Amino acid sequence: MTSVIGEVASEEGINKFERDELTGMAGLIDNITDCLGFCMSADGDTLSQWRGYADDGRGVSIGFSHEFLTAITKSNGLVRLQKVIYDLDDQKQRVREIFPKVNELISEGAVSIPRTNRLLSPKTAEQLQAEMEHYRSKNVELFGTLTELQPIWFSFKNPAFREENEWRLAMNILSPDETDYRTANGRLVPYKAVEFPAAATRTLEQLILGPKNTTPIRVVESFLRRYGFENVTVSVSTASYR
Repeated sequence: MTSVIGEVASEEGINKFERDELTGMAGLIDNITDCLGFCMSADGDTLSQWRGYADDGRGVSIGFSHEFLTAITKSNGLVRLQKVIYDLDDQKQRVREIFPKVNELISEGAVSIPRTNRLLSPKTAEQLQAEMEHYRSKNVELFGTLTELQPIWFSFKNPAFREENEWRLAMNILSPDETDYRTANGRLVPYKAVEFPAAATRTLEQLILGPKNTTPIRVVESFLRRYGFENVTVSVSTASYR
């Protein structure tokens, strides 16, 4: 996000000093906020996904219903369902929406610290104090304007990952004290438990067995029925390792 803000600022004609102040502010937001995400793909049967995320094709692809995912966001206002944005032009367009206000605040002195007394244009202590208060007010307002991007702050991803076709259930976290922790691959991973919506909501639509998964379909279907998942389409991946 910080780099995209910098690129848009450059295209908007904001000078380097002001641009550096702006990206520095964005970097601060980056440092003080974090996001937890439950990551999914709109494509449930992609070879690269099997290799990278499903035990090299031995796992399964779980197809959640859109109804279930949106029900989670409705039952918990902190969680949002968002599509990851890979295209740089699309990313810039989303960021550019706040730039009329950004440009206005910069022109009003949001990144220009008042200069102290100079010999040719002396200022009274009252004038300096008023200018400093104005600067601080506009600077705080600019910071607040940048935080308006927080709902999409963690939805940008490098175009090289476009094939993942990712969607996320995302939740911003302001303090590490708000999270629990688990271990994975030799490191601590923060997480936060989220209550599922009412059982009346259909949870699963389909389940795809990976290219190397040897479990018979009938066994998987019995498993799903045993635990209350009805009318789930079970199939085998069409991806081939050869």
